Amino acid sequence: MKNTLTIFIFSAVSLSASAVSSITCNGQVATVNATAHGLVASQGFSLSGTAATFNSTVGTAGGAPTANTFTFTLPAGTACSTVSSGYTAVVPAKEIIDLNSTANPGTATVTMNYLYWFSTAYPNPLPCTLPVTNGGVTTNTGCPQSVWPGASAAENASIVAGTTVETYGQLVVPAATASSAVTALVIAQWNAMQAGFAGYLLAGGFFWNGSTWAHN
Repeated sequence: MKNTLTIFIFSAVSLSASAVSSITCNGQVATVNATAHGLVASQGFSLSGTAATFNSTVGTAGGAPTANTFTFTLPAGTACSTVSSGYTAVVPAKEIIDLNSTANPGTATVTMNYLYWFSTAYPNPLPCTLPVTNGGVTTNTGCPQSVWPGASAAENASIVAGTTVETYGQLVVPAATASSAVTALVIAQWNAMQAGFAGYLLAGGFFWNGSTWAHN
């Protein structure tokens, strides 16, 4: 049985960059001005430019996204100055990564294995406690990383921060299935689960204080 390695990146919208004209803040809520950005609420995105890549999630605290603007909430303790300059482009975050496809001749099917990257505005950071050896000394200070070797430093940092949640997905389809049909099925799976993160069902990290639910 032969494994055919394929790497495809899917996003619910185009991965082409939109130019960022300005980023302003009102408290911890930042507003990005980018003509025809194409992003929707609860969708992940990446800002790039002369500053280090910044990943976050489109929010609604400053209002619903419009055709040319969207908002996101800065992490607690993060100053607006860290994002108000140095960024000239925004792209949607990667959402689905096709890791490999395996032929199953006995059943005339193909098993397709994916990684799903979901975005959440209510992150639960991952601890950096993995063993790391440096100079013969091992310390428990290593941070988790994506199982996909193509993940950038910023994308791995987003996973550690909890704003990107990585999970496995799998489809088994007849070998004659059209690639367009497979793509539609995989995107439908992502959309359905992303709704769980956007609707708080999969947000996690909340606690009841006797009068209201709050996020840690």
